[in-house]
Amino acid sequence: PTGNTALVLSPPAAAPPLLLLGELSGEGAALPPGVLNVLAGPLGLCQALRAHPEVTSVTFLGAPQEELQALVWGSPCQGPRLGGPRGGRVVVIVLDSADLDSAAAAIAATTATPPALFPGGGCVVLTQDTVIAARERRLRARLGGLRLGDPTDPKTEVGPLPPGTLPPEEVVQEAREEGAQVFQAPLPLLPEGGHRFYPPTLISGVAPTSRCLREPAPGPLLVLLPVRGPTEAVAVASALPQTAAAAVWAQDITVALDTADRLPQGLVWLNALDLLDPSGSCAGGAADTDLDEALREFGCPPWEEPRKVDEPLSPLVTVDDPGDPELAQAVAAARGATLRWGRLPGASRARVLRGASAALGGGHGTPKDGDNGDTDGSLQRALLRWAARVERAGGAVQEVPGGRALVTRRPLGVLGVAWGWRRPLALRLLLPALALGNCVVVVAPPGGGGAAQRLRKALVAAGLPGDALTVLPGNSRGSGSQLARQHPDGLWICGGDADCDWASAVSVPRVWGVPEGVLGGPGQDPAPGAERELELRCTRPHCLWLTGGGP
Repeated sequence: PTGNTALVLSPPAAAPPLLLLGELSGEGAALPPGVLNVLAGPLGLCQALRAHPEVTSVTFLGAPQEELQALVWGSPCQGPRLGGPRGGRVVVIVLDSADLDSAAAAIAATTATPPALFPGGGCVVLTQDTVIAARERRLRARLGGLRLGDPTDPKTEVGPLPPGTLPPEEVVQEAREEGAQVFQAPLPLLPEGGHRFYPPTLISGVAPTSRCLREPAPGPLLVLLPVRGPTEAVAVASALPQTAAAAVWAQDITVALDTADRLPQGLVWLNALDLLDPSGSCAGGAADTDLDEALREFGCPPWEEPRKVDEPLSPLVTVDDPGDPELAQAVAAARGATLRWGRLPGASRARVLRGASAALGGGHGTPKDGDNGDTDGSLQRALLRWAARVERAGGAVQEVPGGRALVTRRPLGVLGVAWGWRRPLALRLLLPALALGNCVVVVAPPGGGGAAQRLRKALVAAGLPGDALTVLPGNSRGSGSQLARQHPDGLWICGGDADCDWASAVSVPRVWGVPEGVLGGPGQDPAPGAERELELRCTRPHCLWLTGGGP
């Protein structure tokens, strides 16, 4: 629907399926010539994209996080949009009321054929300690019965590892040396190229600090870990790195729903695994992206101008950079306030915004000392508009294969805003992030801070936690890099002066180069669709997939 053309660059070993797709797309005039282009070559071929002015968006798939810094170029405000893989592994929580047989069958099947969004990431199974022995017996039996062989054979359940993927032998051996129990299904007589097959493996009795828990490993690998109950399971699942989706198995529906609601993963299945559909989240190649959000990444709204590519970028943040201790303290304090503010119902946050609007109503005057006082009442109107919007915010129930999905949007957490435009800080930009439950840390040039402090005072008096909004004066040049160094959950770059290299920001989950026209002119309401854009940029989808009763 967005009318883009695509160029796919692939290593030669992984190119045949993509080349076949490109060939099939041209048969019967399915796509016009030149719309889908597949080019096989070495990894360095992607460097040729740097100098091409017509490339507007680049996504790296399959590149490990540690390699992205060497591949990316440009910045959030200059050159093409860049994105890396946002997948990860699956964490499964099995409680004592679960149907252990169906859970074991689903977990083994997912391990053998990982979901499309989580290729080769393995699976961590958190099982309540009262049933962990029975769970381990069933998993061993299921893994031992999986059939390895030719991936083109419909009867094959476990195929070879992708080309160029190293088997997880180091991870498994390290777990064995630490005292973990390792079960591996026997390998049958394998066809030519059998070195790319890895036996289905179950690791149990691991320490919480084990490498197999810290790092996702490719291949049919399960890690089994005991937990005392739902609360501990949620805590462990929240702390595991690179987990893109979760599943909860329990017959007690009240406990299952409560556990699923507390999980931070963007996609959560209830008594199921590997159910995917773009209408129920899982769009655009990421489990935390819905269809609306994915399509907007490849479109150009009317308030967005073509990006410039010939301006110098801010210096790269290095490992030796100590950062700003005041900024680090502000981000840490904001992270501590996220639960208090982000978990409040929308109606409660709306009351805070209305209270702040009423407090500002009696105190706005004329601008002075570079202060953009709310002389025209536009800030009050924006507070009331976002109060009404967040009060009406809710979820949607989507009909999806195998059941129904409850799709809602949740705050990112801590949002950093680097202000680099040569005009006073536009406070209206901060309101959607706060209204939707985020805690915000802003770095803006000195001057014009009076209005920001008055807004903060009014919000805090109405019920906002004191650490949920911090405005720090600072040099705008390089402020985006300094904020990225503190690893916020989201980063907004406002203007080229605050810009940072993608290499500095690649570890931040969501980065946005804010278009200058998204808020409209002074005293004007935003353009149609702009508020929806702001809402998508400071929230993430959460999809709870309920099985049964669907098509």
